[in-house]
Amino acid sequence: MRFKSPQSVMSRPVRVCSIQYALRPLSTFDAFAEQVERFVDVGDDYDCDIVLFPELLGAQLLGCLDPDLEPADAMRGVAESFSGMFDDLMTYLAREYDRIIVAGTFPRFRGERLQNVSSIFVPGQEPVHQPKLHLTPAERSTWNFAPGHSLDFVETDFGRFAVSVCYDIQFPEIARVLAAQGVQLLLVPCLTDDLRGHHRVTLCAQARAVETQIFVVTAGMVGSLPLVTDLTAQYAQSGIFTPSDYAFPPHGVATQAAPNVEMVIVADLDLALLDHVRESGSVLNHRDADSDDLHVTFQGSIVLHQCPWLETA
Repeated sequence: MRFKSPQSVMSRPVRVCSIQYALRPLSTFDAFAEQVERFVDVGDDYDCDIVLFPELLGAQLLGCLDPDLEPADAMRGVAESFSGMFDDLMTYLAREYDRIIVAGTFPRFRGERLQNVSSIFVPGQEPVHQPKLHLTPAERSTWNFAPGHSLDFVETDFGRFAVSVCYDIQFPEIARVLAAQGVQLLLVPCLTDDLRGHHRVTLCAQARAVETQIFVVTAGMVGSLPLVTDLTAQYAQSGIFTPSDYAFPPHGVATQAAPNVEMVIVADLDLALLDHVRESGSVLNHRDADSDDLHVTFQGSIVLHQCPWLETA
């Protein structure tokens, strides 16, 4: 009798859309909103659960301000002038299209401190804000950002996910702490200006997928804002990465964008496969990390946000 393999059934599916977004000059918030909505509409066409935008999405609004402002003053101006409008736009799009939107990052004030913050908009829920924890030298010296000190993760109908902003993915402790909290999907909005930066983010994203046996999704920025400091050139090749085991592609890549062109990528991910590979995979990284002596602690706050997908009609 010939062996018949069982039919595969996705038991905890989530469809993710990563936007490889092109910066282009614009002069009004309405023009920015139109460009953003076009991509949310694409995610809606593909019936995606999550739409992920790149880091510093809000920097495109620098074109609405006085071009003679110093970079740090200009970024503060974006936060002061547009953060409320940005939240209103993303809240509306999440509700109107009934999708979770991870809106890249936007400069936000937390008290007197300006931070680079990724915001998660779940239909029918208040936004969840995840600040960037580690800052590059340019972010400190050019934009005068301050680092965050909290890990915020979300539980919705399909499972737990979190955001790790660009440089943060290069610190494996963050993913390990989040995986210990039950996070199985890590979303990485990023912005890098050359091939070396792209490889730093991408190689580390793939390493985190292997180390913690989770899915990791990157969304990078392409295009440019001419004559805007640190935004004159970007390089990206966004990807959706998996563990490298029998249940997944052998190279650990569900799909990947073409390099440095504006486009979207979409993949179906089954979080139940992670449960399976953690229990009986070729290697058991997640389990073995619990039993080793390399325990990781986080001195900031760790906050779970319960965000069931509410009916928006």
